[in-house]
This record gives sequence, structure tokens and C-alpha cells, in this order.
Amino acid sequence: MRTRWPAPAPGLGARPSADITVPAESPPGHWERVATHYPQPLSPMHRSIWLPLINASFKDTSDEFGMLAHVEQREIGGWVYMRLTPLGGKDLPAPPAWLLPLLIRVVPPLRSRIQQCVAAIRSDKPGRYVERWRNEWLPELTVRIGALRAVELRALGDVALDEHLAGVIALLKEGFDIHLLLHSAHALMLGELAFACRDLLGWDDRQTFDLLAGLSGKSTEPARRLAELARIARERPAVRHLLERVEGDTADRLAGVDGEFAAAFAAYQREYGCRALRYEFADLTLAETPALILGLIRDQILREYDPAGEAAALEQQRAAAVERARAALAGRSDADRARFERALARAEQAYPLREENEFYTVSAPFALVRYALLELGRRLAERGTLARRDDVFWLDLEEARTALHTGGERRALVARRQAERAWVERHPGPVAYGAAPGPLPALNAFPSEVRFAFEALLWSAEQIFASARSGQAQAAGAALRGIGAAPGRYTGPARVIMSEAEFGKIQAGDVLVCPITSPVWSVLFPSVGGLVTDTGGILSHSAIIAREYRIPAVVATANATRLLRDGQIVTVDGDAGLVEMQQ
Repeated sequence: MRTRWPAPAPGLGARPSADITVPAESPPGHWERVATHYPQPLSPMHRSIWLPLINASFKDTSDEFGMLAHVEQREIGGWVYMRLTPLGGKDLPAPPAWLLPLLIRVVPPLRSRIQQCVAAIRSDKPGRYVERWRNEWLPELTVRIGALRAVELRALGDVALDEHLAGVIALLKEGFDIHLLLHSAHALMLGELAFACRDLLGWDDRQTFDLLAGLSGKSTEPARRLAELARIARERPAVRHLLERVEGDTADRLAGVDGEFAAAFAAYQREYGCRALRYEFADLTLAETPALILGLIRDQILREYDPAGEAAALEQQRAAAVERARAALAGRSDADRARFERALARAEQAYPLREENEFYTVSAPFALVRYALLELGRRLAERGTLARRDDVFWLDLEEARTALHTGGERRALVARRQAERAWVERHPGPVAYGAAPGPLPALNAFPSEVRFAFEALLWSAEQIFASARSGQAQAAGAALRGIGAAPGRYTGPARVIMSEAEFGKIQAGDVLVCPITSPVWSVLFPSVGGLVTDTGGILSHSAIIAREYRIPAVVATANATRLLRDGQIVTVDGDAGLVEMQQ
């Protein structure tokens, strides 16, 4: 019998019946919705910390690589939008090709950026950052995260708690700086392979990613460890019986049923629980959802997930793809073969980092910030400043810090923010604001290094976001079209999951239908048979994780979550990029 486990409670609580209009004032330029990372509006707390932090990091990374534009994100009408801001900050028509050489000579900022970009590529900054991640950043972050997790927050005085909160926010800023540096390195090094396969083999991007199948080990590590717990549970009748019906107190009852299994489960929660489920401080972490993890263990028992067999199949797939490529290049010049081998070796180093670094640079620091804010909220609720602990997320950072030190009532402010959120949720913003930019400038006048970097970063952005395809809503019919992100066909009942609060709906064998997934959702994948998302491309976290679990996936359907219904039988065709629906 299929059972469900309790859904985690949403951190922002109930919504008011009334709402307050939030004006949408679009700044100059062309802005596109960032539904891949922000499918829901941000809490005031999250907005106040996150947007200034990431915008500073975007600019710093652009400066580091000498890019001619940088990403900027802003909230408009309660929803997050993104703009590619050119050097100088103004959207202007691309200059004609004949004028560019002159501009390069007479505009000092443009000339300086070009020199920076050329130097970054020639000195192999991407490769050096990948090496630095292994040798320096990863070990340092591991130690710092462990030390901050060990802090007993309730034992801190108000001043010390405020300092601790500032410290974990600083860690998040440092982590995101590293995340973006590695993201750029990942884009440039994978771009090398994609362009080599296109030029030398005539391959498309899906064929190229077959060369990297199974290398993103961090994607599957949490589920592999869960599989070990499932194996233990499968061999212990008392544990299996307990997990047949997972309830809110099941985790508390484990020790009385099987102390050894309870200890193994607690160790898993310690190691993997310090991860935010979404890019939102108000949302729960894995450690706060023990019933979810126990339900996933039960599903792995039902589906008999075999991580070793999956890994072996992916290794065979990768080896076969490499063999095909080398066979096709056998008659080519030494220079062509050397280009391919160099690009492949570098991509093999870079590809795993997109998922691996996220745990240390984003998810774990996110969780640490959340825990500090929860302690702050607990104190404010205890003192009567707020009605409940989690209401702290309806305040911004400075409002919460001021309340901690000076007191005062904040319940009316919380009620107003809740009413504003209600309006925002009822009024989703448009796909874009502002006129779309014209064609990109001709790149012939730029050095080859600049042309490569520009093309690789644009290519990577398209593979991650697939913005145009993700924004093209489809009409109801017998099938939905999207981008085939992971091969294979699977037929099963759809389960529409709009947020982490609905994880409790998932049942073994479902087709997961959602706006997008974050890396932490990877623990769900052994439980499901297929994946359909509204947004994202074949380098989105959703797509990478689906390929690592060999789950057929179709992404960038735009509105599958609105057209499909729970329990509806669908077939996911990851090769054709098609979702077929039974009426």
C-alpha cells in the first residue's frame, strides 16, 4: 500500500484574506524573470540579505574575468528579475562592425576589459580556480562550516548572536563569490568541449554531455547514503514495519525500535541535514524534515534503488560515448585529436563542480544563516515583539537586528508584509520588462580569447536557463513539448510539486512535475520515475541530477505545473523532449 509522509510546515505560515497592492516599477533596461532559481516571491528577510550580496558577487566575478557585461538581479513587483548589464550600465544599440575597432582603441574602460579577459584566458584562470577549489577552498569551507554548525546558539548573548549572524552571512558572501568563480570556470571549460564536439564531430550538446555521464558524484551522494540506510532497514523487520507508515513522530520512535538504525539515521542527518531546501531562508532544511528523509528511505526500499548498478551503467554510457568520439576522430589531424582530448580532460575536471561546490558555497551557509535567524526570531517571539518565531522572516535584516537590541512591537509590520505577499502571489509578474535588446555586437574585432569567453558564457547561460523556451506557455492538449534533458521513456502518475512544502505528496514511482529543482531535491530522485519542469535547460541542476540518476526528464515546458494534475498518467520521453498525457 502506498502511503505518504507528513509534509513539512511552510516557514512563512498562513496568508491573510486581504492583500495590499505592491507597485511594479520597472527600472531602465530589459529584465527577465528568474523562475529557475526563484519560482516563488522572496521573503523580506531573504530579499534584504540575498540580493545585495549576489549582485556584489556578480560584479566582482565579471571584473575578475574581464567580462563586457555582468548579471544584475532585482525585485520588481515582488518577483525576481535579471538583467545582463553591459559595461557602462546602459542598454544601447550594438555599434556597427566598422566602428568597433575604433571604439576599442579610444574607450579606455573597453580596452582595459579586453586586456583583462585576454589575460584571464591565456593564464588559464578557469583551470586554476578548479585546482584551487580542490586544494584550498573546499578544505577551508569544510572546517569553517563544521565549526559554525557546532555553535550552541541559545548560549549566546544578544550581542554574540548578532555577531554570529554577521559571521554566517559573511561566510555566505565568501561562498557565493567562490560559487560564481567556479560557475564561470565551469562555463568556459565545458564550452571548450561543446565547441570542440560541434566543430570536430558535428555533435549537439546532448551528445556532448554523454561524455560526462556519471561524473557529478555529489549529485547522487546523499541518495547513495540513503540507499545504505534502506539496505539496513530492508534487513530489519521492525524498522521496515515502522517505516510502512511514516508520521510526524516516527523519527522519535526509531531509538525504541532499533538503536543502531536510529544512530545511523542521526549520523546521516548530521552530515547532510545542514542544507537549505531552496534559495529562501524561510524554508526548512533537511535536518528539520526527518519524516521526509524516512519516507524517502521507505521509497528506496519499495523501488530497490541500486546506486552501484546505476553508477556502472553511467560509466558504460560515458565510455561508449568517448569511444565513439575517438573513433570518429581517428582519421583527423593530430591537432584536432589533441584539441578534443584537452577539452575532454578539462571538462571532466570542471563538470562535477557545478553540483559539488553548491553544498559548501550555498546550501550549507544558507542553512547556517537560517538557524541564526530562527534563534533571533525565537527571542523576539519570547519577548512579545513577534507573534511566532518564524515571523522573523517577514522583517528585513536591519529591522530584525534593531528589534533584538531595542525591542518594540513588530506584529503590525508583519501583518502588512503578509498582505503584500498575498497580493504578489495573486499577481505573477510578466516574463519580461522593457524592450528586448537588439542583436549582439559583431565579435570579429575582438581578440579570439574575448570571442571565446563571450560565446562560452552565453552558451552556458542558455543551457542552464533556456529562458526563451521556458517562457513560452503551451495550450492544453495531448502532449507538451520541452527540452529533452535526460534520455529514456517512463510512464507513471504525475505529482505536481510547487514547493518543498509539498514533498509529502510524492509517492514511489511518480513523475515529479515542478517549476524547477534545487540541488537538495536530489534526495527525491530515487523515489521518482520521471521528471518534468517548467523552466531550465540541459545544464540546469534538474537536468544534471536527472542524468546522474538515469531518470527520463523533459525541462523548459513553461507551464506543465498548470496543465498536468496529480495522478494523471503521463509518459516522459526524454529523447524527444515530449510529455504525453492520458486524458
